[in-house]
Amino acid sequence: MDITYRGHAIRVIRAGGWQAVAVELDSGATLPTKVSALANEGRPVLLRRACELIDVYIAAQAARGAGAACAGAATRC
Repeated sequence: MDITYRGHAIRVIRAGGWQAVAVELDSGATLPTKVSALANEGRPVLLRRACELIDVYIAAQAARGAGAACAGAATRC
């Protein structure tokens, strides 16, 4: 079952343990990093980790965007 979080679909896979893949909904791009949890940690731990990973990617994209905007600016950012 997929859930959505901040513009991403989180695809949960159960195979011995738990794994999740995040896919950006707008572009269909899969994030290059997967998250996992042990079988005894369960789905809630996996989903928390997946959401944290998405937060990291969104923050990195925002930082890159700010850096690109600052590169052409006359003043320091």
